[in-house]
Amino acid sequence: MYNGVDIGGGGFNPFAAGAKSYGGGRPMPTIGSVDPSGYAQRDLMANARRNAILQRLKAGMSGDYASAAWNRSVV
Repeated sequence: MYNGVDIGGGGFNPFAAGAKSYGGGRPMPTIGSVDPSGYAQRDLMANARRNAILQRLKAGMSGDYASAAWNRSVV
């Protein structure tokens, strides 16, 4: 489904109707001070989830349904 945000597009469309979107479904940019350690934790968890999903897909594509990667629940 198209959500009105151009992937890879630059900036905002001044003629667009509705609320602005800052990417990732956030309705507003960062407000207040930012703690960079939060980004590291978020990126670590996102990479772990991504790797688990990729391992599951790889196991499924190879037909290895008895592997731990295929049977692991990815939430």
